[in-house]
Amino acid sequence: MKFDACEICGGDVRERRVTVDLRRGQRFYVFYRVPIGVCRKCGERYYPGPFLERLGELAEHGLNGAARLSVPSFELAKVE
Repeated sequence: MKFDACEICGGDVRERRVTVDLRRGQRFYVFYRVPIGVCRKCGERYYPGPFLERLGELAEHGLNGAARLSVPSFELAKVE
């Protein structure tokens, strides 16, 4: 996958596989090894449109065979 120079700092943007967290309403999805562009200088992330669309489709239409994670959640006002 080819990326232009970073729009923030002009650095070199290279493909990396990262973990992407996606929230839809009260549901939280975690996608591993998603190919995106990451600036080697400042760390800015670039998400190609087709990948974001695909993640949205997976979240909306279900993930057959997906592992389930238990995620703690807190309301900051109740923690302080």
